[in-house]
Amino acid sequence: MAALFVAGCSSHDDGKAAGSEDNIAKMLMIEAVQPNADTYWQAVQYISDENGSREIMPQSDAEWETVAAAARKLGQLGEDMQKPEYAEGRGADWTAYAQGLVAVSQQAEEAAAAQDPEKVLDVGGTLYNVCSACHETYMTNPAGMAPSWRAVQPAE
Repeated sequence: MAALFVAGCSSHDDGKAAGSEDNIAKMLMIEAVQPNADTYWQAVQYISDENGSREIMPQSDAEWETVAAAARKLGQLGEDMQKPEYAEGRGADWTAYAQGLVAVSQQAEEAAAAQDPEKVLDVGGTLYNVCSACHETYMTNPAGMAPSWRAVQPAE
């Protein structure tokens, strides 16, 4: 599924100046999508650095529910992104990305509900790909506001 969304990525420039539709979408991303995505991405990590190796993962049912709730919220936000106030003036690919967010969020919620750290990590990569594909299309400076999950990954 992620490959579908990444393959659908194209340059998007309709000549529209940054207006209220762009600002409302940007605020949704900053205030809601990014914090929930970060909660999901940071829930399960395998870190190896100068301090040694360690695993980070939820330790209680309540912590797992926080991860599932973040995934559920991302799905709701994907639904919101399809509403006219966010989608108007954008291409059909905007709706496809939003639908991709809804679909992967369901998988993410299921992985968290199952308390399966490997699946959370795996679905987190798919979530990252869906977000990145949309960013490549709709952000004028994708490096300036890329998904922060990359920041917690080891350098290649």
